Amino acid sequence: MEAKDTMLKRTVLSAFCAAMLVTGVAYTQSSATLTLRSGEKVSGDLIDLGGVGYTVRVNGNERQIAQNDVAVIDFTGGTMSDADWAKFTGSSQIVLKSGQTIDGQLYDIGGTNPLRLSVRTASGERELSSNEVARIVIARPDNVTTGTTGTTGVAATPSVPGAVAVQANQQWTSTGRTVRRGQTLTFQTTGEVQLSTDPEDLANADGSKKARYAVNAPLKQVLAGALIGRIGNGAPFAIGNQTTIVAPASGILFLGVNDDGFDDNKGNFQVVVR
Repeated sequence: MEAKDTMLKRTVLSAFCAAMLVTGVAYTQSSATLTLRSGEKVSGDLIDLGGVGYTVRVNGNERQIAQNDVAVIDFTGGTMSDADWAKFTGSSQIVLKSGQTIDGQLYDIGGTNPLRLSVRTASGERELSSNEVARIVIARPDNVTTGTTGTTGVAATPSVPGAVAVQANQQWTSTGRTVRRGQTLTFQTTGEVQLSTDPEDLANADGSKKARYAVNAPLKQVLAGALIGRIGNGAPFAIGNQTTIVAPASGILFLGVNDDGFDDNKGNFQVVVR
């Protein structure tokens, strides 16, 4: 009898431990839709953010998605409208369900259901619950063209694996990459952009093919349309067709087009940063 009681206790304990493990897995995830920079949507349970990027469970299978490949993380199941995109400044934003917008970069995911989202902002680190977040907008996907009309001008640039699409119709695009002061950054840039309604007003990474300047651009002495960078909220700097630069500061790297008007711009640069 004693042996049977011992066996029964062990069986119950094993079942309890198994239930706890299953519960633990269920409580360390949250349903979300990830929109990739390519435009692809991935819906599933968001589990983690680590060295391999985002981990998402889709139909029972785990999928790893590189951090730089993700443009939007949505916890509501909705789709961003043109009006939503019009509010996007080009810098990573966390949009709360209350309607408040926080400028910041998601850098860690942890905790139990709801998830604990760790965010870096200009005023310091902050923790949010996934229950209070509607979406995290990191970048504009390649298939979103809010602010542009027509198809005259620059041909669509083929997507380059691992590249950041630096849209000409927004001032700054987050690379999602945190760099260190003094770190050597390598750039590989392809594509060209159109800087006005004039289909001949084109620029490559080095700047305007007409060698013109934009008087109110971030860098007035650099050709209009040139590829430029910024780290955090720091001063902009020229990149152009340089293949390497030394990071002047530490923080999140942003890339942009050196122009003083963006509503009539078209196209994008494809930039691989290493």
